[in-house]
Amino acid sequence: MRKPNLMIAIGLPGSPHGDEDEDQLDREQDGNGGDDIATEAILSIVNHLKDRKASAVRDIRAFTAALEAMCEDFMQKDRRGFEDAASDARDALHNLISK
Repeated sequence: MRKPNLMIAIGLPGSPHGDEDEDQLDREQDGNGGDDIATEAILSIVNHLKDRKASAVRDIRAFTAALEAMCEDFMQKDRRGFEDAASDARDALHNLISK
């Protein structure tokens, strides 16, 4: 007697046209687009770290401290403190990426 063949296939279904691909989902940016402000900001920070070393680290710490203050003031429902911290974060980021 012949044994029956069994096949189990696991995978993600494709589009009806068969041309859907992970790369077309636009979930991730590879940095090739000209309008990816997050990539531009990170690259600017990296370049400043390379060029300015300790002063860039000081600027990054000022920025992260302002973000931390924003979060804390938000959680404490301190509107004035939140607005001040947001302004400080904006200034710190500007100093970080524009020098």
